[in-house]
Amino acid sequence: MKILVVDNNATNLKILSMILAKDGYETKTADSLECAIDKMSVNIDLVVIDTTDSSGYETCRAIKNIEEYQNIPIILISRDSKTDDIVKAFAAGANDYIAAPFKPDDVRNHVKTQLQLKNLQDNSQIQKITDSQIEHIFSLAKSAQSKDDDSGKHLERIKKYCVILAKELTKPIYKQNITKEFIKNIELAAPLHDIGKVGISDEIVLKPDKLTDEEFEQMKQHTIIGYNMLKDVYEQFDGNEFIKMAMNIARYHHERYDGLGYPDGLKKQEIPLEARIMAVADVYDALRCQKPYHDSLSHEKSFEVIKGGRELQFDYLIVKALKKVHREFEKVWNELPD
Repeated sequence: MKILVVDNNATNLKILSMILAKDGYETKTADSLECAIDKMSVNIDLVVIDTTDSSGYETCRAIKNIEEYQNIPIILISRDSKTDDIVKAFAAGANDYIAAPFKPDDVRNHVKTQLQLKNLQDNSQIQKITDSQIEHIFSLAKSAQSKDDDSGKHLERIKKYCVILAKELTKPIYKQNITKEFIKNIELAAPLHDIGKVGISDEIVLKPDKLTDEEFEQMKQHTIIGYNMLKDVYEQFDGNEFIKMAMNIARYHHERYDGLGYPDGLKKQEIPLEARIMAVADVYDALRCQKPYHDSLSHEKSFEVIKGGRELQFDYLIVKALKKVHREFEKVWNELPD
């Protein structure tokens, strides 16, 4: 994998190159917009731009304005971390954003994620959508998650949990519903479950204390916002199963099996299967994560909590599947801890 690193600071260039070289990436460096354009080629897999001023945004924009490079992902590292500055980065064409100062693992994780997303674009379901649309969708998902998960590991874990459950569910009653295409689509769609959080204010998403009733009502709107965002894409590419599944996951992953969830109060089989799978995966990961309003729970305790919600909060057949593969969930967490 070839990565172009752009920074007008020689020390930063050296640090970033060393970080990426440890993972076996071949790096090229550039210290200006002109140098970056000279060193760009279709063989570059990813661009990392570290910027302290507007030049980084200009470089990003200039690369994306060249048609043959439009599908090459760009990660922009900036000392600005305000929401407006993040929006500015994406408006310039960046696919991902890292706030500095950063930890080496932050860069490595973001690079790994963007390269994986680039590879996923080769999937036949996704190719029906323009590359720029896909880049925009996944970038928004990363932006939404970065509000309270800078590493992006939550998205990686969620994707793996859903695949584990889907594969196990091919054995009992859902064998006819879960095909190889279903498993591939849920792997792609799972990271988009909270994409609607980009439309919720940082004050609510990042609030360290328990939300008020009014704030919680606003937070619940992320399901509708995410659904509508993805619906706009689906209407342009009618019949795309990947986007259809992402819409269902975004809107319905907070529904409950007993009908007491949101936003529509669906129950049992009214809830799309992919959303029922996501509900179990998302709650497990939330229980494992350390949050300002609750401590991280052990695997055993998290598993017990979910088992206690069978036939109420969760599809009991999915909980039954989890009983058989819960150690695989634990392994995913251990491999990708916060």
